[in-house]
Amino acid sequence: MKRLFVTGGTGFIGARFVSLALEAGYRVQVLTRNTRAAERWKHEGVTVVQGDLLTPGPWQEEAATSEGVVHLAQPLTFGARVTHKRAEAYRDQRLRMDSLLLDSLKPGTVKRLLYVGGTSYYGDQGTRLVAEDATPHPTGWGPYIAPAIESLPRHLERGLPLVEAYPGSVYGLGSWFEEYALEPMKTGKRIFGLKESLTKQMSPIHVDDCARALLHLLEHGEVGRRYFVVDDQPATFGELSQVAAEALGVSYKKTLVPRWLCNLLMGPVVTDSLTSEARLSNARLHGTGFQFLYPTIREGVPALVRQWLEARRRS
Repeated sequence: MKRLFVTGGTGFIGARFVSLALEAGYRVQVLTRNTRAAERWKHEGVTVVQGDLLTPGPWQEEAATSEGVVHLAQPLTFGARVTHKRAEAYRDQRLRMDSLLLDSLKPGTVKRLLYVGGTSYYGDQGTRLVAEDATPHPTGWGPYIAPAIESLPRHLERGLPLVEAYPGSVYGLGSWFEEYALEPMKTGKRIFGLKESLTKQMSPIHVDDCARALLHLLEHGEVGRRYFVVDDQPATFGELSQVAAEALGVSYKKTLVPRWLCNLLMGPVVTDSLTSEARLSNARLHGTGFQFLYPTIREGVPALVRQWLEARRRS
């Protein structure tokens, strides 16, 4: 299986994944409607397929004749306060994107399909460490991705070799953590946090490990199973920030805001996500033989700080 069709290959996780797939010897096709991104990938040996997942087109035949398909793309979620109405539009777009892609794939031709979901589908699981067979309680974005995820069994039933991957809170260069933690700390500013989320655990993972895990699951994941792509240990946003402050050699100064203010500024969907508990086990991923570069934030965050400082020096 050496020919891959990738959606979302120009995104935060997708760009890392595509680079790793090229290094591993795959012939990669990336679907994009972004002309600038298309030029970048052409120079790196990627075959660019122009198209939009929301619109039927010739790209569907390219996907249908590929040996491997990796579906990372999702509708845009940034740039404005996330209201329920905006989240409902996201839900409808995601369902359409999935349908146009997955319905075009042919059992027997496609040897492996890796579908990348979101852990918000599992929602608030309380203070226990849970595995992939836990009962979902969708919160935040969860209710809006649930219809897409719950439609996946029909694709398995018609013979698509589907493997599901669920990354946790992915941090790295170009991520939310750079914007909301590293930049403010480096300039001596306070970090704003939600008071109700102070003790809430999330399940983070460095973007490099996330991309490596996705490539590993493409090759070694079991068809019909889903995998959490998360670190060995959950952590709070405060713990990530404290480790980053230590790596930067600065003090960690924070200001806590009440839930009502977060809801006003960011919307109810994001606020619900920030106040959910997500302690997820990566035992199933470990069981496939995957080895982490950064098993916890104690290794991953200092590595990110070094990468970030080097990128700033080069710019």
